[in-house]
Amino acid sequence: MEKETVVISKGYDPLKYNGAVKPPIFLTSTYKFKSAEEGESFIRVALGLDKGEEGFVYSRFANPNFDIVEERLSLLEGAESAAIFGSGMAAITSTLLAFVKNGDYIFYTNPVYGGTEFLFKEFFEKMGISTIHVKAGSETPKLMEDKINSHKTNFKGKTVILYIETPANPNNVMIDIEAIVKIKDKLVKEGINAKVIADNTFMGPIFQSPLEQKVDIIIYSATKFIGGHSDVIAGAALGSKENISKIKGIRGMIGTNGNPFDSWLMARSLETIHIRMQRQMENATKVAEFLSKHPKVERVVYPELYDKKSEQYKIYKKQCKGPGSLISFYIKGGKKEAFEFLNSVKICKLAVSLGGTESLIEHPKAMTHSEVNEETLKDAEITDSMIRLSVGIENYQDLINDLKSALDKI
Repeated sequence: MEKETVVISKGYDPLKYNGAVKPPIFLTSTYKFKSAEEGESFIRVALGLDKGEEGFVYSRFANPNFDIVEERLSLLEGAESAAIFGSGMAAITSTLLAFVKNGDYIFYTNPVYGGTEFLFKEFFEKMGISTIHVKAGSETPKLMEDKINSHKTNFKGKTVILYIETPANPNNVMIDIEAIVKIKDKLVKEGINAKVIADNTFMGPIFQSPLEQKVDIIIYSATKFIGGHSDVIAGAALGSKENISKIKGIRGMIGTNGNPFDSWLMARSLETIHIRMQRQMENATKVAEFLSKHPKVERVVYPELYDKKSEQYKIYKKQCKGPGSLISFYIKGGKKEAFEFLNSVKICKLAVSLGGTESLIEHPKAMTHSEVNEETLKDAEITDSMIRLSVGIENYQDLINDLKSALDKI
């Protein structure tokens, strides 16, 4: 079946549940076993003590609503397995805890989501894990390799994580996924335990599939396009059965699992993800074109507007199936002008987050990336004049009129 059909048909059989076309919500914390022997077996498998048939034990480990979403996401991405979480940050934290320990290394691209940056510096650094950033963009593979080489003498017996977010949040620059994977492959050949983790929230799962470039694990804030209606907080990780099994072990241990109702909402949302993301992309293309011609806008960063001769455009065309619906642009002026503009929008909602059916607009430096230090902000070109816009499914001309009216008031 094609993916549009998979997200509606797979993972649930109505005839097992009195013919209910849509899945019920399994609001249970625990599950009855057929026998003591089955209970013993299911619990040992859930805890990772044995391999064997998986069964429902306790909803911190698994739930039928989790299973439906995980199967559909796996089929959508072409992954062997998936795990869902209570938030995108829970997905990132659980995934990294499954693989790193004191003395290990995380090399990551700058910028990343502000919460991710904060997590690396305020949590993993305090665990004794080195977190080292490199500038996101066309030069990222070379910059990352140089940084890795400068630390390589310390890698014996260590795990090295290459963590990328592409397009980068919020400046929308592309990173060559294939080139990053080649760096990891070289490390593995040298006997170093290394993995590539890609945050695919901005483009996936419709317009970019990093597993095609052989990354080890994809991370999502499923709050965004997967949830798609700004009414659920969730996260997801996808990859091989071996990797996801380790991640689920951490999820069960520290309780970063999602819940049945949010999982049910995600299953609902996955049914329309192709339609929503396509409409958002079409709207964003028209809005970006408008912004690029407005005299009070200094610069627009959107994949379809990259210089066609640039390396960024080549990367975009190589690994993406579309430009997505996130636009970054710079107002002429500074914070005063940016805030005047933001305070004047009416249809676009002045709010953080992205990927909802409604258009969401925000000031990254003052909002989503407020905890990031000045040097890192400067390196990522997150300035007082930067605006991030997540384009929704409204009428595109209404959105353009709203933005025009707000720009005219600066």
